[in-house]
Amino acid sequence: MSEALQILQNTFGFPSFRSDQEEVIDLVAAGGDALVLMPTGGGKSLCYQIPSLLRPGVGVVVSPLIALMQDQVSALLQSGVKAACLNSSMPADEQRRVEDELCRGALDIVYVAPERLVTPRFMELLARCELALFAIDEAHCVSQWGHDFRPEYLALAVLAERFPIIPRVALTATADEATRKDIAQRLHLTDAPLFVTGFDRPNIRYTVVPKSNVRSQFMAFYREHHRGHSGIIYCLSRRKVDQTAQWLLDQGIDAMPYHAGLDGQIRKLN
Repeated sequence: MSEALQILQNTFGFPSFRSDQEEVIDLVAAGGDALVLMPTGGGKSLCYQIPSLLRPGVGVVVSPLIALMQDQVSALLQSGVKAACLNSSMPADEQRRVEDELCRGALDIVYVAPERLVTPRFMELLARCELALFAIDEAHCVSQWGHDFRPEYLALAVLAERFPIIPRVALTATADEATRKDIAQRLHLTDAPLFVTGFDRPNIRYTVVPKSNVRSQFMAFYREHHRGHSGIIYCLSRRKVDQTAQWLLDQGIDAMPYHAGLDGQIRKLN
């Protein structure tokens, strides 16, 4: 049994690899670069998490979403992986603690926002660390053809220049051919192998219905198909969010609002 499979089973609790996972992991663990396209839920994270554990040093993961970082770190800690994140929502003393652990080699994986990673100060900090790899998650954010273009992702090209011998893996769930080429070019991954897994997700669908009495329509939809399930209702204003959450509570459905107008602690709790 390979060491990668042992980690998959013993640390993450999965019996076997899916699709191209093992090939990507073997390539990156051996020091190679890769561009990976897998559907949401297809196991992209393991393609950099396991190589980070196989290689000496810390795996540095670029992630654009604070909530995603926190979820990933929480799951890794529960699996016994030494993980942490650095983002603007953390108190200054906690950020310093994580940076100290990073420099001491006390972390297996650290998640960082792109705008922080490319600062001169953080680049200098990374230069003092033993690095296992760089993983660029949500890599479509680098492409102007992508639906979530973020200008700060363009600066990640510096990783190939500053750390040329550290393997880099870019990952996304959504990229057409033009976006793939853009990602490879902008991140200097044109020579990296491309791994593309099918995107058919039979458990995901869109349904559109004519709008009449929205609240009665929703209650019928919920009671007939999703009673006891969790879900998200999007509204066009904060006021509508608050009103809808209160209406759901009045109907006996456990609900809570979430929007930028809420107190930070309440938002975090919700």
